[in-house]
Amino acid sequence: MATLELRNVNKTYGAGLPDTLKNIELKIDDGEFLILVGPSGCGKSTLMNCIAGLENISGGAILVDDADISGMSPKDRDIAMVFQSYALYPTMSVRDNIAFGLKIRKMPAAEIDAEVARVAKLLQIEHLLTRKPGQLSGGQQQRVAMGRALARRPKIYLFDEPLSNLDAKLRVEMRTEMKLMHQRLKTTTVYVTHDQIEAMTLGDKVAVMKDGIIQQFGTPKQIYNDPANLFVASFIGSPPMNFIPCACSARTAACWPCWTVARLAASCPWGPRMPGWKTVR
Repeated sequence: MATLELRNVNKTYGAGLPDTLKNIELKIDDGEFLILVGPSGCGKSTLMNCIAGLENISGGAILVDDADISGMSPKDRDIAMVFQSYALYPTMSVRDNIAFGLKIRKMPAAEIDAEVARVAKLLQIEHLLTRKPGQLSGGQQQRVAMGRALARRPKIYLFDEPLSNLDAKLRVEMRTEMKLMHQRLKTTTVYVTHDQIEAMTLGDKVAVMKDGIIQQFGTPKQIYNDPANLFVASFIGSPPMNFIPCACSARTAACWPCWTVARLAASCPWGPRMPGWKTVR
């Protein structure tokens, strides 16, 4: 697999328009599963498209294994993407959909057959190889889309809200399958979602986004127990965190923005009687 690093990545769609992505800094280690989570319109899908090369960045750099890929075309980045809409070819069989990228690469037929068989067995869709996408359920189509990406054996996998079109029961099942698959394959993965349950259960690391800015980056446990600001605290958790207006009466109090005793004891920049928030999970 590979490491992925975003250095001061910016994206704007024209002069005078606000930046869609603002100074994005992220480092994903080899084999990690990163979740980009945030409300609709926060820039997470735009960031995913920039990593894939479907959109150009306006500034900064995207590096894979320390090599700058910012100027490369999508086909040269060795990155596979699974879309929300599955994007399967309706006139092709499941077998041909999975094999499509391999044929484009002019891989020998015997190797293509072996790779399709490997992926079909991994995803438990061996019995579906002769069917067309229109004959499949939503969950089956999603497995085929994942199989097409897996067959390429790229350095990095990108998933753009792949489960959002599935019903609740199937989402839970597919979430479990994806977690188990990642544990087996140890693939470097970036996964976009607005669903915090997916974020907290799937990811090794989570980046919470709002207004094109990374609000916090850390493990699910860090994001949940030690939110960086009021937005993260209110967005992550069900039911959401409770906020009680208060004032710091002493440096051993616990209130927002320096709500832990350790932070206040070290040196509270806000001082006594400054307004804050008492937070209760």
